[in-house]
Amino acid sequence: MKLLPAVVAAAVASVASAYTILDASNFDAETQTGKWLVKYYSPTCPWSKRFAPVWEKVYTELEDQLAPKDVFFAEVDCKAYRALCDNADIDGYPTVVFYNEGVNK
Repeated sequence: MKLLPAVVAAAVASVASAYTILDASNFDAETQTGKWLVKYYSPTCPWSKRFAPVWEKVYTELEDQLAPKDVFFAEVDCKAYRALCDNADIDGYPTVVFYNEGVNK
């Protein structure tokens, strides 16, 4: 699992305003504006399954603490949307990536 230091810093400094399931039809449009923490996972991966409650807890705790629309939380199912994961160079699950205005930081 990759967890970038910028991701942790962004999560602590900001709050999620919405949770979005990203797919091929909405990924580009959604992530082009704002700051996004995107979890890439596989529903059959044991590590993804173990990480899911931690991810949910982070989202839930941050959601109520700070102003809305600071950071958006999202996820991509790499089994269903393999091309999105390939485009993001995801090589293991789960992986969390921070996007700022559509750019992977």
